[in-house]
Amino acid sequence: MSTSPQPHRVSPWWLLPPVSLIALNVASASSAPERKNGIYDADLIAVAAVSALLLGGYAVLAAWLSRADPADILALRPPRQSLRRVAMLVAGAVAVIVVAALVLEPFLHAEREQGITPERMPHGNEWVTLALALVILGLLTPLCEELLFRGLIFAALGRFAVLGSAVLFALAHGIPELIPPVLVAGLVLGELRRRTGSVWPGVVAHAVVNTGSILVSLLTAAAGG
Repeated sequence: MSTSPQPHRVSPWWLLPPVSLIALNVASASSAPERKNGIYDADLIAVAAVSALLLGGYAVLAAWLSRADPADILALRPPRQSLRRVAMLVAGAVAVIVVAALVLEPFLHAEREQGITPERMPHGNEWVTLALALVILGLLTPLCEELLFRGLIFAALGRFAVLGSAVLFALAHGIPELIPPVLVAGLVLGELRRRTGSVWPGVVAHAVVNTGSILVSLLTAAAGG
């Protein structure tokens, strides 16, 4: 199978701010309060939006200031493969990520520890929060995280890009129970990035996984209620 050339390299020094934030996130994970149905918490969703914009904004700014083509650094270009081939790769990536999460969930209870996915149907104004959450967690967060992890970080790590970006991606989620499934997701998304030479297939796969997780949880809650 053909692969695209490696992206233009950027200095690893650009990774210092995000890596520092990831380290702080890991250090503070043990003191994070327990929560349930966080998807209905407007403050939590607002924080998620701000965090996503900071991550994506930093990736764009660093790429723009790095004396190279930002589109090349962040892989903001069409995949080299045909649309059908890319669709198959995205579907395969989604399947692997979902299966890994389902296999690990009974042992790690990662979703319960994260406390974001809904365990009940929304009430009143929670429908508005849910709609915003679907946009922010289902679209904005995947876009911004892919720009940082499979864009800027990928371009800075060279031959260690797939593994290195996956490890940082997993650690960025902070909660220990989330690290194994997110590491698998990071490896799959990194390989998707490597094979297609583009960040866009990873954005699509990431968005499908995030949105699908929320919608399946809602359907399960509706069936149980």
